[in-house]
Amino acid sequence: MTRQLSFTLQIGTRFDGGVPLIWSLMAERVDGVVVPRPKNYREILAAVAAHTEGSATRADAIGAILGPEHAEGQSDVHCVLRVVELMEPPPHFCPAGDWFYDIGPRAARYCAALAPAPVTFMMSLCNPAHLLSQATASGAYPGIEVIAPDPFDLQWASVLRSLRESCPDAPIIAWNAEEAPMIWGRIVAAAAQRDASISDKTKMQVAQGLMNEEGSARLAQYLDSHEGMPDALRAQVISIFLKRFPQEGVVRPEIVLPGWDKAAQARMDQHFADDLREVAELEDVTVISL
Repeated sequence: MTRQLSFTLQIGTRFDGGVPLIWSLMAERVDGVVVPRPKNYREILAAVAAHTEGSATRADAIGAILGPEHAEGQSDVHCVLRVVELMEPPPHFCPAGDWFYDIGPRAARYCAALAPAPVTFMMSLCNPAHLLSQATASGAYPGIEVIAPDPFDLQWASVLRSLRESCPDAPIIAWNAEEAPMIWGRIVAAAAQRDASISDKTKMQVAQGLMNEEGSARLAQYLDSHEGMPDALRAQVISIFLKRFPQEGVVRPEIVLPGWDKAAQARMDQHFADDLREVAELEDVTVISL
């Protein structure tokens, strides 16, 4: 029997709240799931996808990604990779006000580099104003204010539609970044693409990172004393603890953009909500939500 190899590519930026995903998967050690460290594959995979002269062959790239212990094995393997190169670098983030320029064709090159293995994309969908505010404050985009991006121009439905058009065989799994602390266990399980039991520690990981020390301890104690709690009820409990024990300035960071006010925030909240509804209607796009 031929070994089956498949990939989840988590794409996005360091501002969308999705960074802990691969580390959660590493901690879970799900059978049949390989989660290599990004530093071991980013350069070689990007070079193969871009057809850089002198780059490694596809087989060499797959071997470098999986590592010697998995590259030659006979068991089926699902590999989860975090690929920030598609969206985070300045040339791709919002050049001249164009959000995630040409993302579809660039993503298709990654699919081709990993073919014939099937690819699933995963993405955390962040409120555009929060995304832009954090990106600007990071200092990683010098001159971004010269042609200031408009957060209202960012529609995640358009970004995902571009991915689907260029990568029709690659389904997408997405979630609202603001809901991630309550549904983190389901997100981790979706990335693994296995019928795995996710530990309570991992399910609480993101939420506890947003709480103060007292809240984190109390949440762990409460959930320990209510084992077997259904996911929907667990999400409600986590939401209550987040509101009661927030870590200062972390749960919902202040938006710092020129001219930003309460009216702009209200418009953005509506814009983002409408966008997420459109995302949920896209073909072969699965939205993990409360």
